[in-house]
Amino acid sequence: MVLSTISTVLMVVKVPKKLIKWWGTFNYSEKHEVRKVLGNFAALLDLTPHPDLIEVVLTFWDPNNLVFRFGSCELTPTLAEISLLFQLSYMGQQMILPRNHTRKRFLPLCGSKDNKQLGCLKQSWIFFDYLFTRFGSLEGFDYFWNEFCTTKKIWEHRRLEFFCLALLSILVFPLDERCINTHLQSVVIALFKKKDKVTIVPMILTEIYKALTEVKGAVQFFEGSNLILQLWMMEHLHTPSLIKADVIDHCMGDRVQAMQERMHFDKFSFPVGVNAWI
Repeated sequence: MVLSTISTVLMVVKVPKKLIKWWGTFNYSEKHEVRKVLGNFAALLDLTPHPDLIEVVLTFWDPNNLVFRFGSCELTPTLAEISLLFQLSYMGQQMILPRNHTRKRFLPLCGSKDNKQLGCLKQSWIFFDYLFTRFGSLEGFDYFWNEFCTTKKIWEHRRLEFFCLALLSILVFPLDERCINTHLQSVVIALFKKKDKVTIVPMILTEIYKALTEVKGAVQFFEGSNLILQLWMMEHLHTPSLIKADVIDHCMGDRVQAMQERMHFDKFSFPVGVNAWI
């Protein structure tokens, strides 16, 4: 994750190449397993961030009523819209609440031996590169065999879980540059073990509302997903998708990709810079 240094608000402006590379190491069945727990979040890997759009819409946010006010028009992201965008169900499912994992709890979940040098785990975070070197490469188990206390078969399944942890930490619930929020490990475990019984959708929407309100109150780091907010906003700004049932939408199951294809078909180009959006 690269954070914007030009904007007055820090947010994700680039998807890490290593995260994309990690996704590319999975075969079809492994990717299908990830999609069963994370829906279509992998589509965020192909998205080009537009932080200037987010900075502009922030000026229209009403923190008291949790809506964007554009003149007499009010808009706000909803559970149904997030669910539709990423093919994630939420009706009748239990909301997941993240909880802390200490070093002695987190490392065994990695299949790793205890490592007292990882003091960052006391603050509930770990560097992305630490996970990538051990789980992002197909040779990770062989390179770091002396750190693991598990079998390679179990490690292979852990690769899926820690990819999900990395994706959520970097693109959905960003903590800071290159940092993984270990609180989210409990979320990933619940998604893999309970699948259809739990949902992450309310948590996503809550963090977006929280980030919008905090940034409006002068907090500099946008902790919600600016990428998801960008997609949601483009669904409303790109009017052809609202006027008629689009042929592209009907032909493609991936709504995020369909949106990208629609804008490409209409030769839509993003304005560049904050002033160009106003």
